[in-house]
Amino acid sequence: MKFKGEGSRLHPTSWPGNIAGKIKGSFKIKLIVLLSCMVTLAFALAGWMVYRSNIQLMEGEISRQFSIANEQALARLEVSFQEINRVSQSIILNPNIELFLKENTVPVSDSYTQFKNRKYVEEQLNMLLVDAPSIRSVFLYNENGEMTVLSKVGASGEPGTDDLNRMMEKLKPHRGNMVWGRAEAASTIDPDGRRTVLVAARRMLNEKLIPYGTMVLVMEESLVSKVLRDLTENGTGKVLLLEPMGGILYSNTDQSEMEQLLQLTEASYPRYVKMNGISYLFVRHELIPAGFTLYGGASLQEIQRKNKDIIQVLAFAGIGVILLSALLITISTRTLLTPLAHLMQGLRLLRSGDFTVRVRVDSGDELGYIGDSFNSMAEQVSELINKVYLAQISQRESELKAIQAQLNPHYLHNLFNELYWKLYSDDQEEAALLINAISEMLKYSLKSVQTDTTLGEELHQIRNYIKIQTELFTGEIETIIQAEESLLNLRMMRSLLLPVVENVFVHAFRDMESDRVLRIKAFLFHEALHIEVADNGCGMDKETQRILTEAEADLPDGNKTGIGYKSVLRRIQLVYGPAYGVEITSSKGKGTVVHMTLPIKSGTLGSHEEGTDEG
Repeated sequence: MKFKGEGSRLHPTSWPGNIAGKIKGSFKIKLIVLLSCMVTLAFALAGWMVYRSNIQLMEGEISRQFSIANEQALARLEVSFQEINRVSQSIILNPNIELFLKENTVPVSDSYTQFKNRKYVEEQLNMLLVDAPSIRSVFLYNENGEMTVLSKVGASGEPGTDDLNRMMEKLKPHRGNMVWGRAEAASTIDPDGRRTVLVAARRMLNEKLIPYGTMVLVMEESLVSKVLRDLTENGTGKVLLLEPMGGILYSNTDQSEMEQLLQLTEASYPRYVKMNGISYLFVRHELIPAGFTLYGGASLQEIQRKNKDIIQVLAFAGIGVILLSALLITISTRTLLTPLAHLMQGLRLLRSGDFTVRVRVDSGDELGYIGDSFNSMAEQVSELINKVYLAQISQRESELKAIQAQLNPHYLHNLFNELYWKLYSDDQEEAALLINAISEMLKYSLKSVQTDTTLGEELHQIRNYIKIQTELFTGEIETIIQAEESLLNLRMMRSLLLPVVENVFVHAFRDMESDRVLRIKAFLFHEALHIEVADNGCGMDKETQRILTEAEADLPDGNKTGIGYKSVLRRIQLVYGPAYGVEITSSKGKGTVVHMTLPIKSGTLGSHEEGTDEG
């Protein structure tokens, strides 16, 4: 704008109003400004989402990788702990060592014999130290609490009296199990004359489970620190290893950090913890059934530094994208308007439920491709809606197959494992009968669950299972099976009773050593086959009964027996219908009765079908 007498100079306050007037008077400029603002906002939002996604991906990957490393370290620790347990077991089961410790309980007149026995025991312990170099010292105490034998290598000496008393207190509630702890032991090479060591102790029981002494093993802390070295690479990682009773077995943290971690032992993991101004990602894994718990923390300091660099890159990239977008919007506004209007109209119709809508495509560029894609999408959505009905029809069949696949006879694995240790330790002559019983159960379980069986065959497998359990447990189990001869040929689904009977042994008789009674009764009543499985075990509370009998209730973590029981319940409901099922009658300390109602089915064996109810 020119002013009189001032040539081409601009008025200092007129240009903002001039620009605002042009924007209001031009739809094109208004559209360009609006789209530019939208691009700016979209890029800012996208940049923030990318930034957050990148952080989550990086932290998630670190969490996954560190969790794997934590699990692997715990697995290597398990091997070390199992080796210590194996070596200690070889000493405990040595009859000569048992005889020597018992002789040291009372005075012995033959000093030469005692000397010879002591030399033999010391030789055995020295061989143990060679076989297991991680063990530095072995202390054997008789039943009077007197140390009778000491064998050691290296600089570590005997743990202090307070530490030993603490270990002995830990041993009181245990019978043959190994307990772990830390201790301060005398050292000939450390400047302060003391060294932190790991201590494992266990009561020494003979084959008749009679205690005859106590064994204390002293190991260097490197037994654990070498395994956990990968988790503390570059000195930035944090680890905390707890023994089964909750005591600290190893930690590379200072006192304040250790107290902070111990306060978080009940928290959910992975978890972010800030220590001394640095954020750590902590994961937690537990070694089952040994009970050791490992907390590992990875430093996020390097990730936070890289995230700041990413923010700067995103900021510069955003400025460039906004400028380029404004230029492209200005050039392509006219071309974009018409196709976008058609596409928006089609989207509105599609959103309102009209899946027959199709947009007109006038070009072969990206917008034309979007239009074709929209038409293809609308057609596919219409086809998918037509397929929903068929999917709903097959839903029950899919659920049945999923539950049938879930019914895994996991109890066979437990039985084989127990049988192995039984034969290994006792070498009993009835092993052939046990193997035959297990072979029959295995052959029975390998058949498809869709293939029917007979009540007689199911009861025969129950007898096999009870025979095996009776052989493997101390004390007899009174078993009563009542079924008339005419009922034995009735058809039923395979593996319905085995999970229920297994539940009796795993839970009901878990803490009972005698007077155990199991009763199984089959009878006809009101045109249905009724089967009762009753025990005089520990029983269950109302909440447990509800979880087992309600399909919607969730089982506690690790309850494999509950999974088998709920699978039995669901299979009966899916195959035989709501008229049949399972009921539980139980109370704490008074036993449990599981009542199963099935249809009366006879005839040739074959595959059962969903919803059948034959007479």
